[in-house]
Amino acid sequence: MKAVRMPNHVDDTQQILFWDVEEVAVAAMFFIIGYIMRELTICMVLSIGVVYVFSGWKNNQLNGVLHHMSYTFGWYRLNDVFKNGNIKEWIS
Repeated sequence: MKAVRMPNHVDDTQQILFWDVEEVAVAAMFFIIGYIMRELTICMVLSIGVVYVFSGWKNNQLNGVLHHMSYTFGWYRLNDVFKNGNIKEWIS
């Protein structure tokens, strides 16, 4: 048998510069809300604080916590079989 090289960081979230995609998503959400409300400066300052708190909280959680939270709250579906993340029991 041949030895197969396994990458060390298969499940890591993607990065944009030095931010994780999850942190960029939180900052982008505040940017969009600030743009819509015409309070861009206030929301950008808030986004810096929220991203700082979120990144500290995220370091104590499993990888991809924002993706898993969005599935749990029903904002994102996993696949065609499990369409709703709010259903806790699967009875076929």
